[in-house]
Amino acid sequence: MGTWDIIFLSCIGLGFLFAIVLMFVDHSHALTGGVESPVLQPVCVVSAITAFGACGFLLNRFTLLSITSVVLLSAGSGLLLAAAGYFIWIRPMKNAENSTGYSLTQLEGQIGEVVTTIPAKGYGEIIITMLSGTSNQIASSQDQVMIPQGSRVIVVKVEDHVLQVIPFE
Repeated sequence: MGTWDIIFLSCIGLGFLFAIVLMFVDHSHALTGGVESPVLQPVCVVSAITAFGACGFLLNRFTLLSITSVVLLSAGSGLLLAAAGYFIWIRPMKNAENSTGYSLTQLEGQIGEVVTTIPAKGYGEIIITMLSGTSNQIASSQDQVMIPQGSRVIVVKVEDHVLQVIPFE
């Protein structure tokens, strides 16, 4: 086994070790020193190194290419795989990171439907459909008029965790 085989196998071993560590603890931010880089994600860097090692080992063992050609082809394969992983997997995942949490004040201006009739001077219940799902909330009539079940309403303001609503026409 030559020096290049050891280098290639070490790259594969590094990728395997990184995968094992990530199964138990996610300290991938420690590799970058806390610096956020959109392209140099630890997973991309390690996948490039692992692909470099795997491709290099196979090309070195099973082809008659010179070591320079093997290293260049392996480096290109590693970079190509890392770029593909970034654009196919990591970048879409970053765009999908949304919170389902919201503040009651964000409901102002939203349209909902009355689930429990809202009396003129009292409380009822409305349901509001949002991107993150549906939310049932306590509501009262701002104009102090009865709003029957099934009516559409618009949230005008929030007071003491109660949505003040008016009929939506």
